[in-house]
Amino acid sequence: MPDHSSAAYATAYYDGTHFDEPDLQVTKDGVLFIMHNTCMKETTNIEKLHQFDDRRTDVKFSTNETELHCEDDYLVNDFTWQELIDAGLKVRNRFKTRSHYYDDLYPPMRLEDAIELMLDLNEKAPVKDRKFKTGLYIETKAVRFYKDQRNVDIAQILYDTLEKYDLHTVEKATEKLPIFIESFEQDSLLYFKSKTDLPTVQLMTDSFEYDLDWISSYSNGVGPKHTFMFNYDGEEFNLDKPSRFIQQCHALDMRVHPWIFQDDILVYSEDAIDEAKIWETKGVDGYFTEFPHSTLNTLRYSEANRRKRLQSE
Repeated sequence: MPDHSSAAYATAYYDGTHFDEPDLQVTKDGVLFIMHNTCMKETTNIEKLHQFDDRRTDVKFSTNETELHCEDDYLVNDFTWQELIDAGLKVRNRFKTRSHYYDDLYPPMRLEDAIELMLDLNEKAPVKDRKFKTGLYIETKAVRFYKDQRNVDIAQILYDTLEKYDLHTVEKATEKLPIFIESFEQDSLLYFKSKTDLPTVQLMTDSFEYDLDWISSYSNGVGPKHTFMFNYDGEEFNLDKPSRFIQQCHALDMRVHPWIFQDDILVYSEDAIDEAKIWETKGVDGYFTEFPHSTLNTLRYSEANRRKRLQSE
């Protein structure tokens, strides 16, 4: 399914995910537009919408936390939400090696659409024996770019949207639609820490340096690139021992949710089940996965085997 389509979110819900993960961009009229990329050429059919041919642009922006580079592309923030929908914008799979059968079928979603979809699924389509509500793990993207270059505060728009749906505190959200807030950029997380008790997660890439002590002062967890689990603070590379990085995060009372688990892009093994087991051995508290069905089945299988071993001891 294409990234961030309603079909993908519903499928993940029935697969058993604890959270769907909307990536937020902002349109010209201030609508929170769910899309991984800040520009649209790779993830939509916008090149087929020739009325927008003269809206191509080049964008370069970087800070000490993130980088943005769009070349001959279509910046989300140069368009209003309605003109994109009226023109027939549809989403597509951004990975060339994956199926494109469902490309150009589904319109993009606003954050409000995702909230209403998940509220509806949790209320009207509960899964038998599931003891949790599926939530949203929301990423604010290009925070500094929007603020410095476009005078738009994406964190504030997000908070106002959550408040509109009465999801702006842990108590209010837990029973309806649990919420996590994540970002590569501290400004967004610091804003949420000042406004609410919703859990925050500092995303981490291996392109920058991080101070875990400082992060623990405003964040409930970290979402590191998977490499942090194997090459941190002089740790000798291994596949069968707990991660020193994760141990340090746990000592600071932070949970660790690495990114990103992909069945078709394996790094540490030749089998997705074996790869998931390696991550589990490292001590992760959760997974960002693009294949929730197989990842969850692997974890359930591992948990069942663990229980059998405990019963036999």
